[in-house]
Amino acid sequence: TTDDDRLNFTTKGSYFKVGFDYNTYENWLNMENMITIGMRYGVSSFSQELNSYRIYNPNPYFGEQPEIASGEKFNGLSASWIEVVAGVKAKVFNNFFIGFSLRLNRIVSNKQPSNFENLYIPGYNRTYNGEFGAGFNYTVSYFIPIYKKQVELKKKEAKKKAKK
Repeated sequence: TTDDDRLNFTTKGSYFKVGFDYNTYENWLNMENMITIGMRYGVSSFSQELNSYRIYNPNPYFGEQPEIASGEKFNGLSASWIEVVAGVKAKVFNNFFIGFSLRLNRIVSNKQPSNFENLYIPGYNRTYNGEFGAGFNYTVSYFIPIYKKQVELKKKEAKKKAKK
């Protein structure tokens, strides 16, 4: 539920994102840090309910307009968007990482009712009367070590000794 000066509305729904990250950072020996760039494609299906609203009055000579209870529901809404992402992830302890990322979004498609704009899209965030958006994420993660890539220094040293 979002409660602004003029609107009170509730959005319910789900979203799905698919994409990739490319690590641009070349780590030193035994480091597992990342500086990434990536892209995502997101799809959301949701409903909105207009709980209440106030009519804008630029000249409140007779006082502020009363709040109007609506309860109007809009079902079957959907949207899709693309994201460009840049982020950093650093190893803090053994297998524990912290990171953050910035994302820029652009709406590709937006199914909305004829008399009401989509004010919030799950997975995208607020729309603010535009098709572009931005976001910030931070993460604390744990890497489950199923297997670890071994650096083959012993083989390289053995080849060097064999050449001598």
